Amino acid sequence: MNLPTYITGTVQSKGYRLLRQHVYEVLCEFDLTPTYWAMLGIILQARDGVRQVEIAQALHVKAPLITAMARKLEERDIIHSVQNQFDARAKLLAVTSDGKKFIKTVETALHKSLDQLLEGLTENDLVVYHKVLQTIITNAETLNKRETE
Repeated sequence: MNLPTYITGTVQSKGYRLLRQHVYEVLCEFDLTPTYWAMLGIILQARDGVRQVEIAQALHVKAPLITAMARKLEERDIIHSVQNQFDARAKLLAVTSDGKKFIKTVETALHKSLDQLLEGLTENDLVVYHKVLQTIITNAETLNKRETE
């Protein structure tokens, strides 16, 4: 990389703070945090339901946190427990029909807020940005794995 790290670090930090601020403001309107929002995304993508332990692993948090979060989302009728067809002892979390509407509403609000910050960027720019972040994550995981071996 030819740019000095202090320049890229400053830009990265400022960009992250601005994006985070916008996301937090919108999610706060819906009584959510980014962790709840990520959890809802994982559950929604699973379609047939997902085990709490899998959510905990995906979010790199302890299972009891997911249990507490799930309870709150169930109280709000956003998610519900369903029977695991392959293991009767295990419960899966799935999004309710009201939860799907809720997620769509939140997603629309987030896009509206973020569109202002992302003005001037093409869809391809955003795809490349996502790819860069994924590559950094993958490289960091590979380094961590090597260091623990």
